[in-house]
Amino acid sequence: MMLVPHACVNAAVGRLIDNPLSAFAVGVAGHAVLDLTPHKDISAHKAEGLAVALMLGLIGSSCGWTSSAFWCAIGGVLPDVEQVLPWTDPKRGRRRWFLTHRPALHSIPLPGAPQWRAPLLAQSVVSAAALTLAITRCRPRW
Repeated sequence: MMLVPHACVNAAVGRLIDNPLSAFAVGVAGHAVLDLTPHKDISAHKAEGLAVALMLGLIGSSCGWTSSAFWCAIGGVLPDVEQVLPWTDPKRGRRRWFLTHRPALHSIPLPGAPQWRAPLLAQSVVSAAALTLAITRCRPRW
C-alpha cells in the first residue's frame, strides 16, 4: 500500500484514541491490517516520502504534534521505513522484518476474487476522506 493511506487512515483512527502512546501502537497494527488488504502498490519512494511528510505536517499542525491522530499516523507509516533501507533489501539477499512485508502476508488475495486489488484511485479517495475526517475539528494540544 502506498504510504499516504497508511498516514491518513491511521490519523482518522487515532482521533478515536485518548492516549498518544496507545495510538502509536494502534497505528503499527493498522499498518499491518492495510498491508493485508489486496492492493496495488507504486514504487515512487521519493514522491511518496514527500507526500507523507506533507500529510504528517498537516495532521501535526492541525491536531497537534502530541495528538493521538498524529502519533497513530506515525505508527502507521513507520514500518515502511524498512522498505528503503539497504540492510532490509530483498534484492541484496536481505530480509524484511515487519511480518506483512513478507510476500506470503502482503496483499493477500480475496477468496473468490483472487485477481482483485484496491486500485490506486480508490486508495487515493479513501485517503482524502480519512485525512479530511482526521483534521476536521482538531484542536492542537501544544
